Amino acid sequence: MSSRQADNESDFALWRIKRAHVGDSSRRVLIAHKDKSVGETLAVQLRLKGLQVIHTQDLKSLRALLTNWHPQALLLDTSFDDESGYVFMRTLRMDADLTGRLLVAMSNVWPADPVQTLKEAGFDAHCRRPCSTWRIVELVEAFFKTPATR
Repeated sequence: MSSRQADNESDFALWRIKRAHVGDSSRRVLIAHKDKSVGETLAVQLRLKGLQVIHTQDLKSLRALLTNWHPQALLLDTSFDDESGYVFMRTLRMDADLTGRLLVAMSNVWPADPVQTLKEAGFDAHCRRPCSTWRIVELVEAFFKTPATR
């Protein structure tokens, strides 16, 4: 891998390509981000693509929304989980209901959140601040564009 590829992966990467198993009527995205402006900006952009989106800023409501709303995609600010060694994320990965879900890490500036650690925690993709929101929107849109067959 060239140093340019390594630099790109440290800023934005998709490790596991997934497709949604849902119809158009239930395309749900949960954004869990502590920064209200980041979360709301992404929410608006994703709603413009026809997706149902909720933004939360705390772990308690994140857990409740995952349990009750059942989003197909989760965009997670890693600061919710990095101090615990990504215990929350690793627990999510073990949940059979979430195996087909798109799990995207939204991490802080380098060197926090090493790429290998994010992969091992079970994320499918990541973007590092500052990341252009259009990249995240395109990633989520592609996830919902062509539903997979069961």
